[in-house]
Amino acid sequence: FSFSAQAFVTVIEAFFPLPFMSNFFIIIAIISILFTAIVVFRSQKLALRTLVSLTIVLLIIFGIFILSGLIIAPITNAPNYDVAFLSSTTNFFSVILMFSLLFIFFTGITSNLAYLNADLKNPSKNIPKTNIFAILITLFIYISITIVVMINIGNNPTGLGDSPILLALILNNILGFPGYLLMGIAATISTFIAMNSALGSAVSVMYALARDRYVSKKLLKVNKKTQVPTLVLILTTGIAIFFTIGAIIFANIGFTANITTFIYLFGLAFVNFAAVSLRYKRKELDRPFKAPFFPYLPILVGSSCLILAFALNPNPNAVILGVIIFVIGITYYLLTIADRHSIVFTIAGLKTIAIILVGVFIWILNNLGTINSPIQGFTTTFSLGLMRILIVICLFTIGTIFLDVIPLKELVYFFIKKVSKKEVAIDIGVGRIIELKKSKLKLIYNVNRIIGFIQIASSLFAFSLIALITFDIISIDNIIFGSIIIPEKTGEFLFVSLLIFFGTILIFSGPLSLYINRETKSLGI
Repeated sequence: FSFSAQAFVTVIEAFFPLPFMSNFFIIIAIISILFTAIVVFRSQKLALRTLVSLTIVLLIIFGIFILSGLIIAPITNAPNYDVAFLSSTTNFFSVILMFSLLFIFFTGITSNLAYLNADLKNPSKNIPKTNIFAILITLFIYISITIVVMINIGNNPTGLGDSPILLALILNNILGFPGYLLMGIAATISTFIAMNSALGSAVSVMYALARDRYVSKKLLKVNKKTQVPTLVLILTTGIAIFFTIGAIIFANIGFTANITTFIYLFGLAFVNFAAVSLRYKRKELDRPFKAPFFPYLPILVGSSCLILAFALNPNPNAVILGVIIFVIGITYYLLTIADRHSIVFTIAGLKTIAIILVGVFIWILNNLGTINSPIQGFTTTFSLGLMRILIVICLFTIGTIFLDVIPLKELVYFFIKKVSKKEVAIDIGVGRIIELKKSKLKLIYNVNRIIGFIQIASSLFAFSLIALITFDIISIDNIIFGSIIIPEKTGEFLFVSLLIFFGTILIFSGPLSLYINRETKSLGI
């Protein structure tokens, strides 16, 4: 939803390059999100009618583009028209990458099936047919437009791959300004459809999570008038706005496209793998649809998506951030189904991952990065002061990981059994019951409290570093790996993401430690 909103504003900015557009990019993106959530998505019927109508218009415009590119282009676009370009030494992998940003044009066609499927008669027979026909039609359109672009792009396609108005530029060469305007309308419609479809999918997923008790059941409340889960809609919109602001400030639409593609393909791969596992583990579930070539087909599709998630993503930073987001999602899932002991171990594992990632990035920043600040002398303060504090926090967190695995009281018991056997109240074979003095129990309790509070303070320190970067008090000009140069926004985006990951884990670990410590004291154990 956030990516669709950014693409929507990018398209508008490209077609209407007014001076104020770049200055109000964030505001326009937020307004488009709120408009979609409040006005269009207020009624499911209105959303359905809007999506279907706009999809039909979009298909007509794509049909005009394909026919014009094949029939009219040899006459009106003769200097750029070259069918032989298809048989030349073309790097088709680069062609796929070129269309990664334009993929959003076609997602709305298949995404609308989520709305159409609910109204189909005899769903067990018609839903698979509808899905197959929609995918085939979309595939035909996608391939046809790719061919039209390749034979009409001319001899100098450099830089056009990243242009959000590529199709408009092609049709402008064929039909003139009316063609440019027509594809401008198509781009606006397609991104708007994608916004509606993405919001619908996000709301459905969040509602399903509430239904399955992975989030609060309060989110299941549905507005009687609009038949929309209001709280889910508000929460989804808020998350989309948060990610949109973060992506615009620290990255760009290209980076957002890369990470969206990676997460989508990565998630789709595991959906296919999960389908195989679920079919064997939950044989009692009703399955109205046939699954031909099972389990080979879902395994093949899942493996292909997993490979494409990495192969189609030229930006390693997007892959790293995508993996971090995936780990956070898996962690949340594990925390919701696990008992307390498993939760503590899960958090300990996450802290280990976070320390490794943050530690590696600190080393990269100190040895390969260029740091700058508008405040005189603050660069030195950041490098020699704040970064060293962060290193100390990482070392302290390593100690907390050890105490998560082996609690402090267990360590005390272990040494008492070795040193002070007088405090062993009952000794039965290998079993021992140790009765500590109140002073020692109080000391253990206070030490655990201090550890918990330090973890909370450490998380606040991590978030304060994020604030310094956000408000440009400190900036990472670049990071140089040999011939690879990571620009300012990407480097800052990665560092901020790692700090958010690290700080969030500590903000959970600290209060959990305090809660367990207090509960242990109240139970007298």
